[in-house]
Amino acid sequence: MPERTFDFCALQYLNLWLEKESNYCEMLSSADISTQQQALREASVYFRVARNLPTSFEQDGAPRYSSVLEVLNGIDEITQDNVVDKVTGTSKKISEHYGGRQTLSATSKFLWLKFKQPVRIYDSQACHALGTPKNDFAAFNDAFSEHYSNHKQEILTACSKLKNQLSYTVQPKMKQTDIETITSKDWFHERVFDIYLWNKGNINK
Repeated sequence: MPERTFDFCALQYLNLWLEKESNYCEMLSSADISTQQQALREASVYFRVARNLPTSFEQDGAPRYSSVLEVLNGIDEITQDNVVDKVTGTSKKISEHYGGRQTLSATSKFLWLKFKQPVRIYDSQACHALGTPKNDFAAFNDAFSEHYSNHKQEILTACSKLKNQLSYTVQPKMKQTDIETITSKDWFHERVFDIYLWNKGNINK
């Protein structure tokens, strides 16, 4: 199977952002708790992590992911200095609500929706692409930083082309300036690299 280019991954992620992830981020930042819970429900299906958070461990009668949301809303800030501790610590707290199940992937995805940068999404396929030990977020984060730095200029170049590819997006009537605003963000560039790793890890399995 051919390897995906950064041009391909940039357009792929732009469509994912416009169609799905932007909505989840907006919903999770809402002041309404039920809207936040809905964001987690929909995002867990989108990210394919719902199976790691089975309803059998949740309190009877409580809204789905209410315990997850309580943990997430207890975090006030994530920085470059504390991101590893925050992600692993949050994963441990969420795991305690789900019988000690592995929740690192789900946790990193929910935290990314809430905070974006500097959170990196941990995924088994990205982990495979980077060659880091399974469920070691510190090693994954370090490897991500190193490899992203090596490819950053290629990613920036790919993202700079997106404003001229509106007809290939799910929102072809968007203004070029709006696309430029989105695709110039550091978090967007890192997610493009994440998509690249996900594709690479999937191909090489």
